[in-house]
Amino acid sequence: MKKIIKYLCLSLFLQSLVACENDEVKTYMSAQTQAPKLSSTQTNYVLSANTANDSTVSLTWARSDYGFSAAAKYTLQIAKAGSNFAAPKEVSLGNATSFKYTTADFNQLAILQGLKPSAVGQLEVRVKSSVSESVADLYSNTLTVSVTPYIVVINYPSLWVAGDFQGWNPATAPKISSRNSNGIYEGYVWISGGTRQFKLTSQPDWNGIAYGWASSTTTGTDVSGTINTSGGNLFVPTDGYFLIKANTNTNTWSATKTTWSIIGDAPEGSNWSNDIPMQFDATKNVWKVTTKLNVGSLKFRANSGWTINLGDTGADLSLEYDGTDIKIPSNLTGTRTITLDLKAGNYTYTIE
Repeated sequence: MKKIIKYLCLSLFLQSLVACENDEVKTYMSAQTQAPKLSSTQTNYVLSANTANDSTVSLTWARSDYGFSAAAKYTLQIAKAGSNFAAPKEVSLGNATSFKYTTADFNQLAILQGLKPSAVGQLEVRVKSSVSESVADLYSNTLTVSVTPYIVVINYPSLWVAGDFQGWNPATAPKISSRNSNGIYEGYVWISGGTRQFKLTSQPDWNGIAYGWASSTTTGTDVSGTINTSGGNLFVPTDGYFLIKANTNTNTWSATKTTWSIIGDAPEGSNWSNDIPMQFDATKNVWKVTTKLNVGSLKFRANSGWTINLGDTGADLSLEYDGTDIKIPSNLTGTRTITLDLKAGNYTYTIE
C-alpha cells in the first residue's frame, strides 16, 4: 500500500513539472524574415486641382513574415527624396495592406515635404512593419515617385484696384477679395508711380460699379475714409505696399502701408525678439528673405508688430491672421529662401 502511495505522489509531481513548463510562453525568431513588399499603381504623378477629390495615388503591400505568428501593424512613411526619411509624413494603418490618397491630400503632402508647385520633384515611400518593442521593425522596399504639385488658388468675389500706377486698366489691375463673400474686401497692393490715385471696380472693366472717394483722413502713410459710386479718386500719400480694405455695406475704406519680416526661434538671430526683414520683389509681387533656419518655429508679421501677423493653421502652406506658428523641422534647416505671396485673398508661402 505504501509503494502505491509513493508511485501516486511521484506521478503527481512529474505532472506538475510538465504543467509548469507548458505555462511558459516562448517566442523564437526565424533566421529568415520577410519585410513587406510595396507597390504603387504608378510612379509619376502630375497633380491637378480638377481631380482634387479623386483617389489618385494607390499603394499596396504584401504582409511581412517574422517566421512566427505575429499581428503586425503597418505605418506608411513618405519623405522628400534624398532626406533618408529624416522627417517623414507617417500614416498609421493598423493591419491594413493598402492605402489611397486623394489628389488634394497627396498634393498637400508633397508641398509640405518641400516640393515646388508646377515643378517635378521626387518623394520616397516605404512601409514600416511593427510587432512589439522587443522585436525589430521591418521596412519594405523604397519606392521613388515623381510628383508635380499644384498651388491651390481660390477665386473669391473681388474688387479691382485700377489706377494711374498701372495705367487705369481694370483688366490688368490687382484685386482685393472678399473671402466670406459678405461685401468686406481686403488685399495687398503695390502702389508706386504717378499720382497714386485709383478706384475700385466691381469687374475687370469700367462697365460695372466703380467706387471712389467720398471722404478721407490721412495719418502718416495710412488713409481711412468713406467711398461712394459717384466720387473722385481714392489715393495713398506715398509709394509702398498697402493693405487696402473696403466695406461696400458701410461704404468705408482704408489703406495701411506695410513692410514684412519673419520672427521666431527658427530664424538665426531672431529668437522671437528681432525681426528678420524681407525684401519686396516688385516683378513677381512677392516678399523674400534668404536666411539660416534652425529647428523651431516662425511667423510673418507686418511693420515689426503683432497687429498684422500671419501663421499657418493646418500646416498646409496657406496663411491665416494670428495663425499657428510655422514649424521648421530638421529637413528644412540651413540657409533657405522664404517667399511670402499675398495675392487676392490666397495668402501663401514657400521655404526652399
